[in-house]
Amino acid sequence: MGERLYRCDGIILKRIDVGEADRIVTILTPQGKIIATARGVRKTQSKLSGHLELLSHCQLQLAVGKTRDVLTQSIAVERFAQLQQQLVRMAAGYYVAELTDTLLADEDAAAQVYELCLVALRTLCTSTSVEMALHWYTMQLCDAVGYRPQLVDCAVCGSTLDQHANLWSAVQGGMLCPNCARSDIQATRVSLAVFKVLRLVQRESLSYVIALEVPAEVHATVFVILRRWVMRHSERAIRSAQFLDDVRSQTF
Repeated sequence: MGERLYRCDGIILKRIDVGEADRIVTILTPQGKIIATARGVRKTQSKLSGHLELLSHCQLQLAVGKTRDVLTQSIAVERFAQLQQQLVRMAAGYYVAELTDTLLADEDAAAQVYELCLVALRTLCTSTSVEMALHWYTMQLCDAVGYRPQLVDCAVCGSTLDQHANLWSAVQGGMLCPNCARSDIQATRVSLAVFKVLRLVQRESLSYVIALEVPAEVHATVFVILRRWVMRHSERAIRSAQFLDDVRSQTF
């Protein structure tokens, strides 16, 4: 009986070298994540070489395996070359890939996450607001996989939040009104500007938010808040965050 083959589109999120020439590849598809073996891909004569680069958008053919499917063909549709030409964009791309791999567990959300990831990577190639694009993607990804923070109503009592709300509580699930401040004595005090950015990246389009000018200190606080939010739900840190921070500190 011959191999059972199937085709799909996918974004390469992760690669791990194994043996002398193989790689284990994590692929985001509209149907979910696939972890597949690319046999001999590191050999110079491999037909897959150059078509499975990290963050590339590919058309793939795979063979169903006993323990792990095997990549048999790959054609790169979008290579997102601009991400490789500027260090801060590359670091942002790695961050998007790891964030996606970390948070996406439910295949029901895969189609939405796949489209969000493509939009984010395309935007990172051209936008001058890399940081805002990352805030937006992080928030939209959390929303898609079921980790949406409360930013309109108080996370404790449900009252409508206004400009006096200045406490963020990952424990309680979002922003707190002044009356519920005691519900989390370790809640983070945030400025009105930070609160506004969090709400904007949750409810507005990417094209809208990347056009906004935001102070560096606001970006820094939003990054901290969103990373801690992700870590609370995934129970693991985003390792590429440090690389991104190092690059940002040298660029901006």
